[in-house]
Amino acid sequence: MEMIAGFLIAAAAGCAVAAVNYRLTKRAMEKNGAFAGALSAVRMLLSAGLLAGVYFLAPHTPWDRTGMLVGAALGLTVPMFLFTILLVRRANAPKSAEDETDPENKQGGGRS
Repeated sequence: MEMIAGFLIAAAAGCAVAAVNYRLTKRAMEKNGAFAGALSAVRMLLSAGLLAGVYFLAPHTPWDRTGMLVGAALGLTVPMFLFTILLVRRANAPKSAEDETDPENKQGGGRS
């Protein structure tokens, strides 16, 4: 029973980090799409920080380290998969009619 509690707590922490990563990426995509790529280092640090924290703090808890690591990894992976689907749908969504008629937002570099 102890392994399940540690697994669930670590999975919840992984879900929280995945949600933070999603919010950061979504905000970066709204402001400047090029900045979203540079944000990947921050996202990796958050994810690796969670796994390192679980690894080093697990011996000081009553729970099994292996179960906590598996829970944290699944907690990061499964929600991030779903969040990535949301981000891709958002990026591929058609632009509003207002964006298409604005001459400043047209792309193509003025070629005729």
